[in-house]
Amino acid sequence: MRKEEKNLSLKENFVGWCETKSRKDSLGLLIGGILAGVYIGFASQLFTLVTATPLASFGFTQLLGGLSFSVGLVMVVLGKADLFTGNCLLFARCLEGYRHLKATLYNWLLVYLGNLGGSLLLVFLYAHSGLFKMGGGIIVERIAAIAQAKVNLTFQEALVRGILCNWLVCLAVLFCIMAENNLNRILAIPGPIATFVALGYEHSVANMYLLPIGMMAQKYLQTTPSITWGKIFFANLLPVTLGNIVGGSFFVGFLYFLLFDKEK
Repeated sequence: MRKEEKNLSLKENFVGWCETKSRKDSLGLLIGGILAGVYIGFASQLFTLVTATPLASFGFTQLLGGLSFSVGLVMVVLGKADLFTGNCLLFARCLEGYRHLKATLYNWLLVYLGNLGGSLLLVFLYAHSGLFKMGGGIIVERIAAIAQAKVNLTFQEALVRGILCNWLVCLAVLFCIMAENNLNRILAIPGPIATFVALGYEHSVANMYLLPIGMMAQKYLQTTPSITWGKIFFANLLPVTLGNIVGGSFFVGFLYFLLFDKEK
């Protein structure tokens, strides 16, 4: 295959993926969003477990935690679920007209609500599982520490970390769109995902699980509650979500859409 044909194929795959996501009905988007919220929550639980006890070094522990978290996107991609951060790639189609902008915003809203619903469902189930006691209290302390650090970020810190995070997440999703089979998709995911997690960037959907479960962990630690719903939404989810939109929509969706056009 000639280079020109290959590059055209990349754009066609990208546009085709966007069209498939845009054609999903409201119920499908909500269900797909709920499933993705749960899958990313599972990955967040695994990250918490892996990083609960420091290993050889802080960096190595974070890297191992990042690799473990990457299973979440694997489940989302292979399970055909809908992740808000990944769907930020749909912004590229908005350049083609108002109709695409309207459909994209509607898609984002339903998927975001679905992701939040799935995350809170997992929080509810985990809180009633008795697993807070696992590891002799190490897990509940780690859960609370993660959430505490996130709600204490400044607006600017959370925004920028959100941009950097979804630059990498959407790059992983783009790799999956261009991959020829599921094996290649699985191999393409860990690199970008482990990088964003290890470096401490902020993922809005992961935080939909990590922050509420951290708030509930306070009861087990019998400490003065410092994590509230107000802090969860306004100190973290708001700036991180805005950052995720910028990182995925512009730095991946928009720029690669232009790149594929230029290389035809």
